[in-house]
Amino acid sequence: MELGTSTKNLAGSGGKGRIEWIDALRGFTMILVVFGHIELIGFDMPKSTVNNIIYSFHVPLFFFLSGFLAFKANRKWDWGAYKNLILKKIKQIFIPTIILGLLFSITVFSHRYGEETLDSIMMFFSDPSKLGYWFTVTLFFVFFIYYSVSLLLAKCKESTRHIVFAVMAIGMFLLSLLGSSFYYDNTVASCLSLYHVLLYFQFFVFGTIFACYQDKLFRLIENQYVIGVVILLFVGLFVGNCLLGESSLSNTVYGKVGSKAIAEVLRYLGIVSMLAIFKHYRGALSSNKKVGRGLQYVGKLTLDIYLLHYFFLPNLPTLGEFFMGVENTALELVVSGALAMLVVVLCLIVSKVIRTSPFLAQYLLGESNKKKKNESK
Repeated sequence: MELGTSTKNLAGSGGKGRIEWIDALRGFTMILVVFGHIELIGFDMPKSTVNNIIYSFHVPLFFFLSGFLAFKANRKWDWGAYKNLILKKIKQIFIPTIILGLLFSITVFSHRYGEETLDSIMMFFSDPSKLGYWFTVTLFFVFFIYYSVSLLLAKCKESTRHIVFAVMAIGMFLLSLLGSSFYYDNTVASCLSLYHVLLYFQFFVFGTIFACYQDKLFRLIENQYVIGVVILLFVGLFVGNCLLGESSLSNTVYGKVGSKAIAEVLRYLGIVSMLAIFKHYRGALSSNKKVGRGLQYVGKLTLDIYLLHYFFLPNLPTLGEFFMGVENTALELVVSGALAMLVVVLCLIVSKVIRTSPFLAQYLLGESNKKKKNESK
């Protein structure tokens, strides 16, 4: 998901160069992120069947969509284009992340966890998760790598570039298998969130390749038998991985390798399943439908919501203890879902307030002045 940008025309698009069902998918996935953080951070509930399902694919899906939207078949790679794209991402993603991340660290984070202001600031820069803001930091570096390699391969054929990126993605994934602690223990790697870059670059590349061959690939996943097999595999492997985690094999080398392999396959199956489902129901997700309009609105402001939602996450660990005790999935969905929607609404309200000032919108939400001028015409 290329945060805060429009998309090119595709079957099922709704004018102004946007793909309506893709915007709806972005919005839905952003709600899943908030839902997951409500339980993981707000409820301090690391284990939940619902959250395990969400975390099995939603972050890879974001990186996939970023790559899908970043790919432009006719883009001419030269120094000027490269410089403009990098500057755009610095203004759109990096600067707002640093400003709001620091603001969060010295207000909400330091108050909630009793940290000194200076310690909170140092933790923000040194912590590989950036106190939660790792996603946008990682996304920026992923774009940087993609743009830089694309410039170096400017004279190569499209197919050659795809092969190079695929090899890079595989190599980076293999490096990530050294384990998160290997990178977290290194100060530079930790500051750069290198582990996350190595782990998630593959899904960005998958998105660019999918975008290049989208006509054939979308026809493939729209086949009822293909998507049926994909969804059944996702469910079956998810259940199998849960059973493996509870078995005596979970602490053996074979069990750990098997669980890691299954988790990786689940990420790809989850991406393909969500694409197929949302494309299949694209009519119900159009701007003519209330649900479609709502999800699209959230999807167009994913960067705003992501950057702001940490300020509004509740601190209710007792609810986490309650849900882990009763294991009532329906009640968990209702309560966590309602709180997630409340947080999203609060983020949208604050976003509206911030956007009344072009200066604040530019530095806090990555809104370009050029876009503002175009909208006012």
